[in-house]
Amino acid sequence: MRVVIVLCKATRFFFKMIWISASTFIIIAGYILLILYFLKGWNRLPEINTKHRSRRSVFISVVIPFRNEESNLMKLVEDIGRQRFSFHHLEVVMVDDHSADNGVELLHELQIKCNWLRVESSPAHGKKAALRHGVSAATGELIVATDADCHFGRDWLQTISETYINQNPDMIIMPVGMEQGTGLLGAFQQNDYLALQMVTAGAAGCRVPVIGSGANLAFKKKSYLETARKIPGAKYLSGDDVFLLHAFKAEGFKITYLKSAQAMVKTHPASGWKHFLLQRMRWGGKSKGYTDIRAKLVALMILVTNSWLTVLPFFAVSDFRVLFLWLGAMAMKIIVDRMLINQGKDFFAVSSGTFRFLAFSFLYPPYIFVAGIGSLFIRERWKDRTGK
Repeated sequence: MRVVIVLCKATRFFFKMIWISASTFIIIAGYILLILYFLKGWNRLPEINTKHRSRRSVFISVVIPFRNEESNLMKLVEDIGRQRFSFHHLEVVMVDDHSADNGVELLHELQIKCNWLRVESSPAHGKKAALRHGVSAATGELIVATDADCHFGRDWLQTISETYINQNPDMIIMPVGMEQGTGLLGAFQQNDYLALQMVTAGAAGCRVPVIGSGANLAFKKKSYLETARKIPGAKYLSGDDVFLLHAFKAEGFKITYLKSAQAMVKTHPASGWKHFLLQRMRWGGKSKGYTDIRAKLVALMILVTNSWLTVLPFFAVSDFRVLFLWLGAMAMKIIVDRMLINQGKDFFAVSSGTFRFLAFSFLYPPYIFVAGIGSLFIRERWKDRTGK
């Protein structure tokens, strides 16, 4: 009888290890194929830079929703004022989302010198409503959306204009870099954001765009107005970018990625771990509202892989050999992640030393796991507003 019990336990243990090993192999293999797919897409994208030889131009309306951004508005207007682009073909529509500071008054003062600057007030609350109002008020054929806390080089608009004229897309997804912050958090955010940008570009390079950033996005006003009532994700505070992209895809509109350092905008890292995690939870939470199947699968693959690598070591309680399985899976993930980061670090000007990258690689799975679980239970927060 004891022999039978021992054999039953051994059999259950054997099949448990087979299940754990097979699950690990399938998940890691799927993740590796996904990252290699994005690398292929990134390398397919031609790098474009303007030489200011084009004599054609398009009227651009830069639409910038803002809320309580007084400290950033002066630098923003200065950056736009230095653009090497015809100001006869430009207007900047600043849309106030019920700010409580003196940002609107500052913009009215700046209008005296900047006749291309317009100030609008959003009748409804939220960034999405402010963007809709700004696009409706704009007179340009091409809308360029960005955030008030971003900054950009002098050839930003000219590069966008030439790409639009040459390719005639309905939407242009463009790169967003993150400034170097301070300490461990700043470096971690910069590398994390680099990976996100490589996924954005790689998917677009494979002609299956899944995400984009509203900090640097261009689209035809005509196409936006045709799609406005079909944009999903209305209940989410953020997602004006991704949900718009998915609506454009559903309509069969032409979407391209502009791989150009001249077209890149730079944003700033979150100020602390709490703000950083809440931001990532907000980003992850809106994935529940995705209507694009490919975007859902990419988000799910990344979440499942990192969640599995977070919980896998705990199976070592029953057998320490699981640790070797975990280390092997982590090694394969680290190798393919390093390939992705190396391809983009020079373009996005991100420093990623080997030791630091290894440390981040072991921190990344639990971070994604916590952010993913937190997005399910913590209410969305943005700009002192709370979502449903």
